[in-house]
Amino acid sequence: MQILILTLDGVGSTLLQRLVTLCLRIENVNVINTHELTNGLKLDSGKVLKDFRLGYGQSLTDITDILSAKDQNLSLVSRLAEYHLDRRKDPLDQKKKFFSFLNRFYDKKIMCVRKNVFEQAMSMSISAETDILNIYNKRDKTKVNQLNKVDEDVFIQQCINYVKYIEWVEKNFNTVTKVFYEDLVTNTDSVCENITGYKDTFKNKFSSTMASILKIERKYTRPMFLGEGLVGVDKKELQTLVHYRGACKSIIRGEMGLDVPVKNTTLLDKKNQIANFNNCLDKFYSFAKNYNWIDQSIATYDFMSETHVC
Repeated sequence: MQILILTLDGVGSTLLQRLVTLCLRIENVNVINTHELTNGLKLDSGKVLKDFRLGYGQSLTDITDILSAKDQNLSLVSRLAEYHLDRRKDPLDQKKKFFSFLNRFYDKKIMCVRKNVFEQAMSMSISAETDILNIYNKRDKTKVNQLNKVDEDVFIQQCINYVKYIEWVEKNFNTVTKVFYEDLVTNTDSVCENITGYKDTFKNKFSSTMASILKIERKYTRPMFLGEGLVGVDKKELQTLVHYRGACKSIIRGEMGLDVPVKNTTLLDKKNQIANFNNCLDKFYSFAKNYNWIDQSIATYDFMSETHVC
């Protein structure tokens, strides 16, 4: 099983690739998460491994040669983001050959998207100000929570980036399955089952669905890992969370050098935190009028609390 996750930042691809990898590993599939394809890969005894030290030093042909030479019994979960290709500045003919190879090599191509495009642009605007893309620890969370305003020009650029991403995928990849971030976070187990074919993997492993585990994790903000006090906790929930994080540490971070992020801020958090939230919302409505596929009606809908924030 070869899985390619197409993405830009802020659409859940980091969480998705980690959880799909975790699911497959629990099911004893010989799988490696290569993360981004275009910023450093190496071949080691048939295994395709991440090597960030290589950066953009490899040609696209080098990358396809590594993928082609992998152990035939090895499954890969890989990620490809257009902005890495933009930074690499590969010739157009080489990129076309690369995309053609990826379409043949990966039997499942997943496109990470958002139902609420406004929230994606807000998330990326916050990331641009804080330089925090994913939340992994208390320092990350604190830095994000301290921000009270975003750059509105950056916000519009993030809206433009999302549209460009959709167009890039539609132009270069075929038979793509969309995974909405909102479904990934709230209906996690079904999303992973649809991709991997394995049912109840997390429930069998952790005695809880992954959707429930992620909800527990958000509730406690990973206190046992952030050094915060445990006040009024549910011992059963805590045991489940410790079991899950232990598996993540062993399988994902231990074997692949990659961690699993925690949910950042909800739309309600953003509304309460960002002073120019409404200004950005007005600009979003004006922007979205040019694209009939962008659903403006859910721009204020917080899927976590299942309510409109304004």
